[in-house]
Amino acid sequence: MSFWAGGYVQDVLIVISLLAVAAGLRRLVPPLNRLGMPDALVAGLLGMVLGPAALGLLPLSSLRLETVVYHALALVFISVSLQSPPSGERSQATRSLMFAIPAIASLQGIVGILCVLGWNAAGGQTLHSGFSMMLPLGFNQGPGPAMTLGSTWDDEAGMTHGAQIGLIMAALGYFWCCIVGVAIVAWGRRRGWDRAPGRGEAGGASPVAASVMASPRSPARVASLGGMEPLTAQFVAIALVYLATWLFLELVTPLLPATVQSMLYGFHFLIATGFALALRPLAARVPGGTPLDNDLLARISSTIVDVATAAALAAVSVVILGAYLWPVLLLSTVGGAVTAVVCLWLARRAFPARPFAHAVVAFGALTGTATTGLALLRMLDPQLEGPAARNYVLAVPAAAGLGLPLFLLMPMAVLDYPASYPGKLVLVLGVLVAYLVVLVLAWRMLAPLRVSRPLSALWPPLDGKR
Repeated sequence: MSFWAGGYVQDVLIVISLLAVAAGLRRLVPPLNRLGMPDALVAGLLGMVLGPAALGLLPLSSLRLETVVYHALALVFISVSLQSPPSGERSQATRSLMFAIPAIASLQGIVGILCVLGWNAAGGQTLHSGFSMMLPLGFNQGPGPAMTLGSTWDDEAGMTHGAQIGLIMAALGYFWCCIVGVAIVAWGRRRGWDRAPGRGEAGGASPVAASVMASPRSPARVASLGGMEPLTAQFVAIALVYLATWLFLELVTPLLPATVQSMLYGFHFLIATGFALALRPLAARVPGGTPLDNDLLARISSTIVDVATAAALAAVSVVILGAYLWPVLLLSTVGGAVTAVVCLWLARRAFPARPFAHAVVAFGALTGTATTGLALLRMLDPQLEGPAARNYVLAVPAAAGLGLPLFLLMPMAVLDYPASYPGKLVLVLGVLVAYLVVLVLAWRMLAPLRVSRPLSALWPPLDGKR
């Protein structure tokens, strides 16, 4: 019947069913459970293998799943932005994470540009400038932004299969987080780094329970007589923000040059974030108290992340992966290795308390998403009671502001290709290097970054020269 036409409902139901299969496998296969791989990642890999991209056993569509991921990305940003910010003062480790996140993202952009310039200089398959930005997008932002901007650059800058390349890079980022990250934690435990003291801040931030990690929790609510169910109220708020986002795009986009219209739609999640941040203080003035509930919003965002992650991986085309296998392996391998080394190198130099735990959550977030970063941290802190998780949550809003210049630079590196290549790419490389230097200098002055010696040591002694 026409009610089932289009295939979107079927695809979403299949993805959700794969999440159930992944949860069952984790319970039945002990090694998979010990590995700590998220169910969403397992479900996405199952969809990739069983879908039309490989075995063809599931009637999934990459194009339909890309649409699901596009909208899910904005919904995640809205549900997170509607939550009240976490309370508490920023510790020294929090300030370090504020600078570490944008600094390593900028470094990933530099690595991506150098890899593309080097690959193209060596001859053979020519890579689009957009490839360089797929590394920080796929590793640092996850599949949603990588796919969305890749699709936009496909339309506006001729980056063929841009959406698929973004999904592939994000999938490889998950590999680094969930496979290499687990190995790093095991190696650090063997060397005793998880028990090693910091260099001056005894114990760091006060431990907090996992239930308060995301933000201050609202009291439990029940629907008033004739009133909306509290969960319904959260969906209403999210829908209102997304409706405002759509109206903004529909009204403003026609006023802009045709060359940037698709780009504006590609940044729809940032526009949605702005509307969500504007709605939150307005909701606080509603008579009887704000209808927004942090607990419910956090659960909604986590649910959407699970579905979007599984859908994004299931949408990866194995054929396109094969066509770009070597360049994406080059970018992901160099980018992943640099991220791992830098996170470990910074651990004892940047985080006075629980250095290894802070390095682990930073690596997990900078190769996957905030969710996978906290999931990796649970190998060291199962209940998220230590300071690392709280410090990371407190650092993210400020880190997002410091990382905004990277988002603004990305279109400059991609648009007007190939006429602007390699000039604009080299220009963006220079700006990124300069911005990285500025971040490191500010980090050194405003946060506890110390260049402990020997510089070649991943884990310098506490009494090393500074």
